[in-house]
Parts: sequence; C-alpha cells; structure tokens
Amino acid sequence: MQEEKRKKEKNWENCRYHPEEKCEELIRHIKKLCDDRGMSYYALAKDAEVSPSTLHELLSGKTKPYLYTVYKLCNALDVSMMEILGENMVLENTGDLNKKEKELLLLYRKCSRTQKEHLEMYLKMLKLFCEEHASGK
Repeated sequence: MQEEKRKKEKNWENCRYHPEEKCEELIRHIKKLCDDRGMSYYALAKDAEVSPSTLHELLSGKTKPYLYTVYKLCNALDVSMMEILGENMVLENTGDLNKKEKELLLLYRKCSRTQKEHLEMYLKMLKLFCEEHASGK
C-alpha cells in the first residue's frame, strides 16, 4: 500500500513549487505571525471566522489549506498573501527606498493592527509637532 501511494505521488523535483514544502512553510509562518503578535490560535480562528478545529487541522498538517481560508487568515493577521506565504517581504517596487526605510517597512509589517494604528497616530502627531516648531509657534 505504501508503494502504491509513492507511485501516485508526483515527483516535484523539476517543478516550480513543492506543495508539501510550501504548506509546511505556510504553517510555520502562521505560527510565527501569531507568536510575534501574542495571538492565540483560538483568537486567530475567531478573527478569521474559521472554526478552531479547521485551524487546528491546518496547523497540525492534517489538512491542506483552501485559498479562501488563507485569504481569511491574511485579513485576520493583517498581512499580505506574500507575507503569510513567506515570500519576499520587501516588494520589488521598493528599489527607491534606502536600507533604513526598508528595515522600517519590515518592522511595520510585523506589527499588529493596533500597533499600526498607534504608530500612524504617533507619526501624525510628530508631523504636527515638527510643523508647529518649524513655523515658530
């Protein structure tokens, strides 16, 4: 029976993607994103509107993810599809950014939704402060 299973499995050596490896990477990235945010898997399931058992089966490798579920997880984690898949974290269109700006962008992308909101508020306040001091108020 094991030999029949091996015969049915495709040899992915010469293919662009190795589905099993990509699923394992996805699971690792979801776990890391939750860990970075201090988010429980139950909270992720709730925010993504998927059942906790569905998420558990996905994270334990018992099932493979549907694209629809991955989109829901992206929304709940507030990350792009590229980020959740662990693809290049800085887009190609950032060539005009210097090293420090790219570093800040990566840090920003690792923030939770609340942290991003606080950071945005802080930057707006800092901008107003600088404008007021520049005009001599």
